[in-house]
Amino acid sequence: MLTVHPSIMLGSYLWDEDRLPADEFEIRLQPLHAAMRDRSLCAMLVYGDAREHQALAYFSNFIPRMRWAMALFPEHGAPRLLASMSSRDIPAMRTMTWLPEVKSGWEWKWFDEFAQGLEAPGAIGTVDFHLMTAPLYAQVEKTIADRFSLVGCDDVVAGARTRQRPREIAIIRSATDVVSVAASEISARWRAGADIERAALAGERAARSLAAQDVRTLVSRDGGCTLEPYAARFEDRPARLLAYVAVKHLGYWSESFVSLGAPSDERRRASEGLDALIDGLVAEASSAQLARRVAETAGPQHGAFVNSFGHRIGLSLSEGGDISPQSQEPLVAGRTYALRVGGRNGAVASAMVVLKGDGREILLRSDPQP
Repeated sequence: MLTVHPSIMLGSYLWDEDRLPADEFEIRLQPLHAAMRDRSLCAMLVYGDAREHQALAYFSNFIPRMRWAMALFPEHGAPRLLASMSSRDIPAMRTMTWLPEVKSGWEWKWFDEFAQGLEAPGAIGTVDFHLMTAPLYAQVEKTIADRFSLVGCDDVVAGARTRQRPREIAIIRSATDVVSVAASEISARWRAGADIERAALAGERAARSLAAQDVRTLVSRDGGCTLEPYAARFEDRPARLLAYVAVKHLGYWSESFVSLGAPSDERRRASEGLDALIDGLVAEASSAQLARRVAETAGPQHGAFVNSFGHRIGLSLSEGGDISPQSQEPLVAGRTYALRVGGRNGAVASAMVVLKGDGREILLRSDPQP
């Protein structure tokens, strides 16, 4: 689900060394070092910004709260981080990553110091540079001209992250616990008579109280036909409730729908459709065939889903792998999927499911309620 990105990032961004010890990142970096050897690269440069940072967070645990950051992983020597923040923020930034060296700079002009120790001429692999703004990319090209060439290596990261590691799934379980609390609070406040905005805000506060890094909510003001972000319209209390809540905890996302008051036949179709979707979630199965089979059970879907019954979720709200009739990707074992089924009158059933080679683990399920 696409939601409004907050202008101020709150929550706890400290590196939790107990949950993600240093040896976890040593394992994650192995594909980067292998690619550097195979492709004769002197370093890898991984980019991320406040909007999208899954590769940067995966390798460094650093999540930019504003603007952008880059991690440099040399073939030889210690990795380092450059973040677009002021120097007074360095002490706080160091608590967010395992990288031993953190530098601050508003612009790319700091590259000479940042890349100290790299032998020129040479080639540097790049990851997620397509997310970079055109002015910043121009600065990068101008600074490294005649010294280093840039080689796109996004495929290396895609291959390294085919499956989620056990510690990642453990954190997603924790994120699912947080989003469950938020969804329950939204439901409880609505049942107690709160308008739709106050119910959603109560859910956000509940997640923030559990140290969530980010919370996104959408609500329906027209009985479930559309979903909208916060608009400070506290007079709205439609006949039925449809709300969406997503939570980021320790860098990983979880999401859920809250559906109350839809007609019983629509609730039943949504739940039966989710049953069919979960039952068909089998490793290497065709996403397109599964989507078509579920569509026959559940009927027309909500317009916000764009004919998609779910996708992979983790360090980003959507990591691809859409379960839709047009999908060309098979289902992948070792990945977490966010699923949703439902349509008319705001009856939506949702679930967070880990697909395993020998079955499934349902982390969270939310069916529409009376």
